[in-house]
Amino acid sequence: MKNTRPKVMIATLGTRGDVQPYVALAGALTGLDADVFVSTGEGFDDMIESAGARARPVPVNFQTLLQQAEVKAALHSLKGMIKAARHSLVLQQEIATTLWQIGLEEKPDLILFNLKATVMTLVGRRLGVPALPISLQPVTAPTGCFPLPLFGWPDCGAFLNRKSYGLARLLMQAGLRPLYKPLKAEAAHELSMSGSTIDGFMPDGSDALSLQAFSSALVPTPGDWSKQFWQSGYWFTEPDPDYAPPEDLARFLAERPPPVYLGFGSMPSKNPGDLARIVLGALETTGQRAVLAKGWGGLTVEKLPPSLSGHVFLIDKAPHSWLFPKCAGVVHHGGAGTTHEALRWGKPSLVCPVFGDQPFWGQQVHRIGAGPAPIRQKKLTVESLAAALEALETPVFRQGAEAARDTIATEAGASGAAERLMTLLNA
Repeated sequence: MKNTRPKVMIATLGTRGDVQPYVALAGALTGLDADVFVSTGEGFDDMIESAGARARPVPVNFQTLLQQAEVKAALHSLKGMIKAARHSLVLQQEIATTLWQIGLEEKPDLILFNLKATVMTLVGRRLGVPALPISLQPVTAPTGCFPLPLFGWPDCGAFLNRKSYGLARLLMQAGLRPLYKPLKAEAAHELSMSGSTIDGFMPDGSDALSLQAFSSALVPTPGDWSKQFWQSGYWFTEPDPDYAPPEDLARFLAERPPPVYLGFGSMPSKNPGDLARIVLGALETTGQRAVLAKGWGGLTVEKLPPSLSGHVFLIDKAPHSWLFPKCAGVVHHGGAGTTHEALRWGKPSLVCPVFGDQPFWGQQVHRIGAGPAPIRQKKLTVESLAAALEALETPVFRQGAEAARDTIATEAGASGAAERLMTLLNA
């Protein structure tokens, strides 16, 4: 008997923050009896399978990739970004080709993709099925309310703000063309079809629904968005009820006052030793209790100095959805996932961004009164971080974070997005 469950392919490339919300959506879709598989980099199979979906990985491990010298340099300069893009072109082409092959082999009824996997628009065109883009940042939907939040552009008024999206689109399309070169012959017809691969595909020729998966608590829905852009709120995974922390961490968290969390996730620092020195020096200055996460290379700390023994706890990592509710505040790099996770639990944040959309999220956190003004990592000093850590305890920031938490609780989230997508499938 033919399987009547609709098959959904989710293609997302990047670090954990680029994968976890899509896995949350995959779990919500499987709960509605969809057959879901996720194509992303290596190392996420367990997370995907625990959500009830299948993993179809592509040949890249982003944790390993981020440790390469040229990739680290790309995070800190325009010259580095250009050099890294050229260096990784062959890898990106291989990934695009693999996604194309997986899509044609699996023949999904619906394709969902992030902006690093726009080749899925070509798969949708070939199969004649919807291919819908998903954004975790407001970068694809033009608006006059604010400029494109990637390059640190100032607000230049409605006309120029909107034009910034057009400029970015031209740059993105120019960057995507070389990725499709290996498919030039095989997908010639799909490549010749009108419309940008950034915007997805609908078999009936209508505008593809573009899911904007971030909270209106941080980005109020612009009034000039067309109806194709739907802001669902962020897609959170639920805390793992079976997670068992190390006993010494559990004891530390049970003590009072609650600690502040400091961690920079998957962002490798330009000089992780210097960053660690600044962080430790600031904590010595403030005397605050803290959980310090080393992450993927953001901080190099092998052993805490005696002056911090007892009130700072060093970890490699821990689930944010389990840890953040137990903390007083969060200091992080400003990735979309960490930013939303902190506010989900009503925790004020200090954002120390590196590049990309991170400065934007730091500005938004400060704008809504949920944390101090962001401080770029390259400008951090012991004195500036210590002052910001003390400011993080200000009641007004806690109130701002709690207000954001209340808004997030009302949004559609992963379950609401899954319901809307199933409606589209059943139409």
